[in-house]
Amino acid sequence: MLVCIDVGARYFKLFATPWTLDVTQYLLYGITFFGAPWVLREDGHIAIEIVVERFRPPARRALRCATDALGAAVCALLLAISCRVLWSSYAQHATVQQTFVFPEWYLYVIPPPVFLILALEFARRAWRPSRASGATLREGD
Repeated sequence: MLVCIDVGARYFKLFATPWTLDVTQYLLYGITFFGAPWVLREDGHIAIEIVVERFRPPARRALRCATDALGAAVCALLLAISCRVLWSSYAQHATVQQTFVFPEWYLYVIPPPVFLILALEFARRAWRPSRASGATLREGD
């Protein structure tokens, strides 16, 4: 919506909005991070199950449990890395020098709690594979 307002304002020579590109970039960044745990919880990610559907239900459960455990491990690793990056940026007093000037660590506050939530959700799914695995698994069991 901000981009449309910016384009319309420039076309009709009404007013300048040089900040819209920065704001839309930060909003897209935030929306992507904040939406990921909800999509995972709702099992809304795209899944191509051509190979998985060919397995018997017990093997399917084991594979889904293993991939969820791997997802939890990767998110835990990303949590640790994002905490290190956040602390490093805070300690160095780095700033973002664009349309807005602010401490860089403000941008790095979002990933750690999101990766924590994702890791917990993946772990929950790994320990309860029948609840988080989708309709195809329930039909085959």
